[in-house]
Order: sequence, then C-alpha cells, then structure tokens
Amino acid sequence: MNTSLSSTNEYQQGLKINEDVQQRMPESLRRQARLTACLFFAIWLLLSVPIFLIYGGKFVDLLALLPSLAIAWYMQHILSVNLSKNHRPDEPGNVLPNLGAGNYITLARTVAVIGLATLLPLAVHNNPGQSNLLGWLGGSLYLVISLADLLDGYAARRQQQVTELGKELDMETDAVGLLAASLIAIYLGRLPEIYLLVGLAYYFFKFGMWWRNRHGIPITILRQRPYGRIIAGCQMGLVALVFMPVFAPLYTHTAAVIFMIPLLVGFLRDWLVVSCRLATDDNQKSRLDLVWGRGVKRIVSLLVRLVIAFCGVMLIMAYDVANIGLVWLTASSVCYFLIVVGCVGRCSALLLVLVLAYNQSPFGIDVLPILLFSGAAVLVVIGSGPMSLWSPEDDILYRR
Repeated sequence: MNTSLSSTNEYQQGLKINEDVQQRMPESLRRQARLTACLFFAIWLLLSVPIFLIYGGKFVDLLALLPSLAIAWYMQHILSVNLSKNHRPDEPGNVLPNLGAGNYITLARTVAVIGLATLLPLAVHNNPGQSNLLGWLGGSLYLVISLADLLDGYAARRQQQVTELGKELDMETDAVGLLAASLIAIYLGRLPEIYLLVGLAYYFFKFGMWWRNRHGIPITILRQRPYGRIIAGCQMGLVALVFMPVFAPLYTHTAAVIFMIPLLVGFLRDWLVVSCRLATDDNQKSRLDLVWGRGVKRIVSLLVRLVIAFCGVMLIMAYDVANIGLVWLTASSVCYFLIVVGCVGRCSALLLVLVLAYNQSPFGIDVLPILLFSGAAVLVVIGSGPMSLWSPEDDILYRR
C-alpha cells in the first residue's frame, strides 16, 4: 500500500509540474499544435463530405462518420493537454520549441487513422462489388500506419528528441488506430464482433485509472512490459492482414480469438497491478508472471510443437500429392520441420498461418488444417519456447 500511495503522489506531482510548464510554453510549439489540429479536421471534412454525398446524405452514413470526427477531436485534445510533455525524460522543465521529426511522423499516422476511419460508411453498406476494393484499401492503409510505427521512434532518436509527448502520442495513435481498423474489419466480416473488446480494452483501462485518481483511490504507476508491446504488435499485424480479401473468414476469426486472449488477459493483469490488487516485486513481477514465464509458457510451447508435428505428418499422409501440388506440400512441410525443431519458430509459424489461411490453399477447411493453423497462431504469439534450435526473432522483438 505504501508503494501505491507513493505512486499516486508521483502521479499528482507530475500533473502539477505539467500545469507549471504549461504557463511557460513556447509560442512556436502552441502554433504547431493549432496547425496540426486544423489539419485533423480539414482531412476529416475533405474525405467525409464526398462520402456522405455519394450515399445520398442518409442519416446512417452521418452516424458512421461520427467515429472519425471523434478521433480527430480526441487526438487534438491529447496533443493539446500533453503539449507540456514535449521534453526529454530527464529534463522535465525544458520544453522543446518544436515537435520534431518523430512527433510529425506520429501525427502523420494520426491523419492516416482519421482517413481510415472515414471508410466506415463504406464498410457499413458492405456492397459485394466494393467489399474487396475496400479490403485492399483499408488493409494497405492500416499496414502503412503500422509499419510507420517503427519510424517515429527511430527519427526521434536520430534527432535526439525522444520526448514524453512522443511516447504519449505514439501510444494513443496505436490505440485509436487499432479501434478504428477493428471496427471496419468487423463490418466487413473479417473479424468476429467480440474482437471489438481489443479496441476498447485500452480505453476501459484508461477510464479506470482516471476514475481512481479523481476519487483519490491509490494507484500504482505501471511499467511497460516488452511482451505487452509484442502482443499489441501482433494485433496490428493481424488486423492489417485480415483486411486483405485473400484469407478464409474461418481462419481469420480463429486467429482473432487466439490473438485477443493474451491481450485481454494482459490488460486484466495490468489492472490488478495498478489497482493494488496484485502483489509484485521490485521489478513489478507478480507470482503469476513468474509461473507463466518460467513454467506454463514453456510447457505450452513444447506441447503445441508436438501437436503440429503429429498433425503435419497426418496431413501429409491424408492428402494426395497430385491434388495438393508439390509446391504447397514442400512449403508446408518445411514449415512443420522448422517449427518442430524451433528454427526461426515464430517466422515459420507465421508462414504456416498464411499458407493455411490463403483462399487458394489446397488444404481447405478441415480438422487437421484448422488444428495446424491454431497451433501455429499460438506460437506466433508466445514463441517456440525451450529446446529451440535458433530463435533470433525473439531477441529482435524483445529488444525493440
């Protein structure tokens, strides 16, 4: 409890520092923020008005455009209230006069998210003739948004302008982008309705933090978990891919359920920590974290690899090579082998996921392909585990 009270005091002191810094904000920074806000709403008007007129100005289309307007308002609000955080982590009183290249890239991603959200009326109508086109357009745009997430931090580091504002904008852009993309993908039938919980989880968590602080209830400041970032990245990659009209819906829905479970469990775990209900050590690790990391996760990884080995052999034996095709058989067999021995396990599992879920895959929709797909999807999330021959991607993911 003492730790939580200390964390609450630190949180409130941080708010007080921000208020003091707000009073001596550089005018150039304020001007850049105002211009950015104008750009958000200008993009919304530029895209939403033609879409509204094309569909005859129906009330349902106006309602479908409100989420993109809400995103524009919300992100300009986030920028405005956090503008005083445009300082380096170790220099809280030195507000930088310019947003910097890293923040500009993040804000460009925000503009793209607003543009993506204006496609919602098209998804609501979901006309068969334009569904595939919308899938390619939305998927390509969200893929660019996701990949650009790698650039803003790099640009900020190169410019030596890594700021608390940049961290805040990056996190908020990721969250609102995932929510908008998930909503459109659900309307297109590429994701199950329950996946909307993934997009809303962050905002439920944030509201809970705000509520406890407003009522003076103790909270613990949450530290970032590398695995949490990996899970969030998996969601962004999944949503970008399921947009593309080249994967069978049964497989995309299955992957969505598998991917969403660790994210929601992670949010629940984090909420128990910040609300002082789950005891942690000095590294903010709970007993459950240690049990999962040192035992359960390793056992699950090994069991899944054994299941993939068995199902892979059964699938090869059950299908005629002439019907499958030598290329497909070779590609899937290589994936089975690499996964079982643990050589670039995550990458091999991802390749197997794509091979099985592809619309033109000769394996179709059957028990064995679905079991293989589910196992591979699990390994994409948790890795190939112990007794792996070579797992360079794990080091890269955790380091990034």
